[in-house]
Amino acid sequence: MRLSKGGGRAGEAEFRAGLRELARHRPDRAVGRLRKATDFCPASAPGLLSRRLYWLAAALLRLDRTELALKSLASAQKLRPRSIARQAYSVRVNPYGMPRRENPGLDDFYAFYSIHICEYLRRKEQPRFDTRQEKDAVVRLLGDSWLALSKSKRLQALGAGEKLRLFRDWPVSLPTFGLASADCGKPLEADFRRKTRIEGDDRCRCGSGLPFRQCCGRTNSPRELGCA
Repeated sequence: MRLSKGGGRAGEAEFRAGLRELARHRPDRAVGRLRKATDFCPASAPGLLSRRLYWLAAALLRLDRTELALKSLASAQKLRPRSIARQAYSVRVNPYGMPRRENPGLDDFYAFYSIHICEYLRRKEQPRFDTRQEKDAVVRLLGDSWLALSKSKRLQALGAGEKLRLFRDWPVSLPTFGLASADCGKPLEADFRRKTRIEGDDRCRCGSGLPFRQCCGRTNSPRELGCA
């Protein structure tokens, strides 16, 4: 964040310009302005930053860029848990912090899919598929793994946090061509200050009041991470 007074004035000008573009039904132009406004916003002004992130999300939603809009809303609601950003975030996310789908079964599938796709792509030198054939092969294998998990009946009566643990631990045999490493391991989710592990259903340590799985531990989609 730029903390200079000049940056603050520039940020306010960009913010107002972004709102004008939204009012004129030009969300594509508004996004660029509002992104600059958030870049210029001082870190010492969380309320102001939350408001700008909220309107950036509004512009992204009008462009049907739902994943990126939720990423912006997630940051906004952490800064101001009782703001309109929290309300907008809560009605749009599923238990995994991802865009809410038509039914819980689709919510589960996209969480499983995103976890394994993102893990696969992070292990490549460049986080993207090199060919269409590679992507088709990975998607097909993930589909087969999901069908096996669904038929196993392991998901029945599980809560969202338990499902996340099962999704991450479920064995998926994906191709290894183009990977920098055969196994990069799983990220450790822990509060090192308190020396405790953070589970999906635990309240998030950032103070938002949401479960960790819906806040700082939310499941990212490949598009949100710029992977696919």
